[in-house]
Amino acid sequence: MNDNNTATGSEIDAVTDPEAALEALRVELDRVDRTLLEGVRDRLALCTRVAELKQQHDIAVLQPGRMQLVQRRARDYADRHGLSAEFVRELYDLLIEEACRVEDLIVAGGEKTAPGDLDDTVSAEHRS
Repeated sequence: MNDNNTATGSEIDAVTDPEAALEALRVELDRVDRTLLEGVRDRLALCTRVAELKQQHDIAVLQPGRMQLVQRRARDYADRHGLSAEFVRELYDLLIEEACRVEDLIVAGGEKTAPGDLDDTVSAEHRS
């Protein structure tokens, strides 16, 4: 329904052909999922660059102030957009944990590593 309480074209289609409407929504979800995963990939690529800079200049990997800032921004975003603050906190806990893992691998190894290469490193560690 729109603001005038009348059905829009897509709502009529959903009533007359719910399977087609569901499929269309799933296609949109798939597109959003791809965008989300590409964003995570891009974030980790930037974390790789950060780690390389930290390694080159002997900067500590752990930066609690930065982590708190990132979490605060995420919480503020959740509040402004009606998202669960707990969900966003947990999501960013995972993102930050992965960023720290990537940075630790690069700084400890002292070599350039692409995010995709880290999967092989981690897999080898888990097999040991």
